[in-house]
Amino acid sequence: MTQYTPKSLETWFRKLAIGRISSKKAGKSEYANDAGYWEGGRCNWGAAHNLVEDCERLAEFFGGITELRNCRRELTTFNNQEEFEKNKQALLGKVHEAINGLQMRTSNNSSIGGVCIIWESFADSLNSEIENFRKDLELLRTDIERVSYNEMKELQKLLSDERKLQKEIEENERKARNEPDDNKKNQFIFLADQAKDKWKKLLERKKQLKTARLGDDFNPDNHINNFLQAVENKLSGKNRPPRTTKTANPNQPPTGSGDSAGSSNTNPSTSYSGNYSSPNGNNQEPKPFTEKYWKELLFGSAFLLSAYYILNQEE
Repeated sequence: MTQYTPKSLETWFRKLAIGRISSKKAGKSEYANDAGYWEGGRCNWGAAHNLVEDCERLAEFFGGITELRNCRRELTTFNNQEEFEKNKQALLGKVHEAINGLQMRTSNNSSIGGVCIIWESFADSLNSEIENFRKDLELLRTDIERVSYNEMKELQKLLSDERKLQKEIEENERKARNEPDDNKKNQFIFLADQAKDKWKKLLERKKQLKTARLGDDFNPDNHINNFLQAVENKLSGKNRPPRTTKTANPNQPPTGSGDSAGSSNTNPSTSYSGNYSSPNGNNQEPKPFTEKYWKELLFGSAFLLSAYYILNQEE
């Protein structure tokens, strides 16, 4: 499960906003209300948001959405129907809260996830990904609403039986490995095989239950990665395609700036260095002219010396 810390988000956003900060200082009126927002201060909008506080809100917002992948586990943790219904409503509340947070304007002073209204200026870059994100959450909400107590109770029992069978198989196989007597060893192997047959039948029954796959198709990491990629494109002026892979470092957001061959993830703390890589991902300084064309210069020099020697011989 990917995690995004407030500090990593803050560092990343601040580096990406260098160009926007420069434009504001140059006197561009469109960024006047940014004030010190991207530099550690507060904006000039109604709620006077601060980037540090907004990164805390975003990290909490992302974390809440990511936890929804555990919806099946939450719905199978109950002792009676009343407790099941309570857990179900609490889970639906979390999904509803996440859907409401996926709005470019949540009030006159705030935007997506409750952050600064500055972010509303990213709407043209974010709307498409946010809409896809919202659709997936709405599908998850519908699936949760359809879950019945009886079916979830059956799944709960199947999961419990599955754990017991796995333990039984492991125990009998362990005893078979350590048993010197062939007759006893064969008995342990027989018991392990019996448990495996029961497990296969149990898995077949699980496949018939829709609730057994609840949340499997929900992948918030891809949506969050694409969201952050769209933010990077807007802030840095780049135009890169959305990311669909998980980040390598669970404590830092993806930037999608994999310019070098074979690279798909980069560290947000180094996503902006003031120098963008060349199309082939080579960031080295260009070689001096004499180093780059030394062979040509050597050949030319030899040619001139030969011509000079021939002319002198003729004279």
